[in-house]
Amino acid sequence: HLARIGQNVLLIGRPGHVRAINEHSLHLITPTGTHILRIPAVTGPDQIDFRFDDVVFLCVKGQDTEGALRALRAVTEDVPIFCFQNGVRNEEIATQYFPRVYGVMVRVGANYLTDGEVVARLDPPGLFVIGCYPEGTDELIEVVATKLRTAGFLVKTTPDVMPYKWGKLMGNVANAIDAITNVRRDNIDPIIRVAQQEFRNILTQAGIRWVSREELALEWPEITAPPRGKLDTEVRSSTWQSLARNQGTVETEFLNGEVVRLAMKLGHQAPINETLLRISQEMATTHEP
Repeated sequence: HLARIGQNVLLIGRPGHVRAINEHSLHLITPTGTHILRIPAVTGPDQIDFRFDDVVFLCVKGQDTEGALRALRAVTEDVPIFCFQNGVRNEEIATQYFPRVYGVMVRVGANYLTDGEVVARLDPPGLFVIGCYPEGTDELIEVVATKLRTAGFLVKTTPDVMPYKWGKLMGNVANAIDAITNVRRDNIDPIIRVAQQEFRNILTQAGIRWVSREELALEWPEITAPPRGKLDTEVRSSTWQSLARNQGTVETEFLNGEVVRLAMKLGHQAPINETLLRISQEMATTHEP
């Protein structure tokens, strides 16, 4: 989306995806049509000559965060890192490698199942809440937010981003259920409600503030407007997509696993989310769709 408005974009990705993009361009399928984008792509940051005004959008799954940061730190020392990721642990990890870290709450309905092709189901394509980590705002956030808005996204900036990311994590505990059951959302809603209630109880005991979807809609009414366009395709969770691509790993350690981790710190258990974590990880390692 940024490339479509003329921004200089360079992609870092897995070899198959990078090869497809470099050989056949990136095919971005949207409600307004299929856009064939000639964007340079590389398999690692060691293939990049970083400039003083570059920023990095870290979009990898949580289990790949540390490896990506180590590779970046080997070639650059002070690039700003924007964590466009689910979960609440990535920003803390990033601060161990870089001094300027930004948290981003991400809600984007997209599918990536085929190398070189991304399906963005909605117009606007998604929304972001951005803030400095652990707190605050700065001029760079406003620059990035303006560019993302120009690219069609809904963007909110905040000096306190992590409650929004905890709120998004509440929704993401459903990812494992979608991936494990492989059925329509309305058929798994009862399971989702139970897993989320377990998480709510733990957040309350921990005294952690989180922003629900309902609260976000009240403070940001723009996001409740009907989309301008919508593809007739079902968007599945990123965890389901990882299993569908036989990737071998899933992000649930940073989703349901975060619930389990927090419960243990409090001296409690989270049996529902622990079970979802275990089954999803077993399915990933056995390449079970």
